Amino acid sequence: MNITVLELSEDKVKITLIGQGHTFMNALISEIQKDPTVDVANYVIEFQFSDPVLTVTTYDKKDPIAPIVAACNRLSASCNELLKDVEAVKK
Repeated sequence: MNITVLELSEDKVKITLIGQGHTFMNALISEIQKDPTVDVANYVIEFQFSDPVLTVTTYDKKDPIAPIVAACNRLSASCNELLKDVEAVKK
């Protein structure tokens, strides 16, 4: 996945996630919002065929990248678990 960092400060990040749509972004936002250090997590797709821009801000100047990484790790683990269950059904 290609990303472009548009803005980065000690408590805010704006990232474009190239080629992603609402399905992935909704799952990602849902996971990011579980982090208690997160103040705001949202995304905007300005036009129908534009790339989403993810914005994350945190409380108390916490690293805004850390909740994104943690959310991606949780999503990845969920997908791996699902793949394992599907493979077990195929056997």
